[in-house]
Amino acid sequence: MSNRFAPRSGLLGILVAGVFLLAPPASGASEPLRVVTSTTVVADFVRNVGGNRVVVRPLAPAGADPHTFQPTPDSMKALASARVAFFNGSGLEEWWSKTVKSVGRKDLSMVELSKGLATIKTPGHTHGVHSHTEGLDPHVWLDPVLVKQYADRIREALSRADTAGAASYAERAKAYQAELDALDAWIRAEVEKIPAGRRKIVTFHNAFQYFVKRYGLTVRGFVVASPGQEPSAKALADLVQRIKTEQVPAVFIEADFNPKLLETLGRDAGVKVVTNLYDGSLTDGPPADSYLSMMRHNVTTMVNALR
Repeated sequence: MSNRFAPRSGLLGILVAGVFLLAPPASGASEPLRVVTSTTVVADFVRNVGGNRVVVRPLAPAGADPHTFQPTPDSMKALASARVAFFNGSGLEEWWSKTVKSVGRKDLSMVELSKGLATIKTPGHTHGVHSHTEGLDPHVWLDPVLVKQYADRIREALSRADTAGAASYAERAKAYQAELDALDAWIRAEVEKIPAGRRKIVTFHNAFQYFVKRYGLTVRGFVVASPGQEPSAKALADLVQRIKTEQVPAVFIEADFNPKLLETLGRDAGVKVVTNLYDGSLTDGPPADSYLSMMRHNVTTMVNALR
């Protein structure tokens, strides 16, 4: 598997050449606030809080892997004209810092939504020629209780950039947090349908730690710690044995990864393989065209496979 993590400096140079001539973003009260986000998931959060006072552009489009996305001319132009930029952070978007720096916007307000909320550590790993020390699991948004704090941070940042809209942002953030509370209660009720001894999963990449910690499941294993890695034959054999020994009911793979490897693993382990979970990117239509629908789809899929 080729390394897709490191942004191509030559490409960035070409893209940046076209953005410096763009006019600074307008600040008139009648203009919607221009916002960019790193991912479609973050864009959905911002739209829920911002409403029609904001125009939101996710740099990584629907279906793109936020770990390995590469910037395009359109995404660089969006950064050049935005007033606020939201990203998940905690190491999710390895392309983000260099991309923003290349645009040269020192006045761009940047907000790292997961800062201080990412608490689960990930082991060091190597992919291609790149080596990473122990870090923090960035997949905080898969816990809707923590997303309520994302909503607060979005409200605060939008209110700073658009003081006239502060009351609207506060009202919308509160309403969205109520929806997140309802989602949390629904997930808890759904997980109760799974027998206690079957609340364990194996996934393709290690994205669901915050989710299982919140809702009383466990991750018994994963194929890779992060996209871009290649598992060894021994690691796969060990994982097959663990699935058998611990009687894991099913293995899951996110929709944006090739399912062939996990299908082979599932066949060797004698368990079902579920291929349509979503985590880092929304879809243009159902079943994951919003964060709330994505989470409901994932939970329904897990419950049906495990009970």
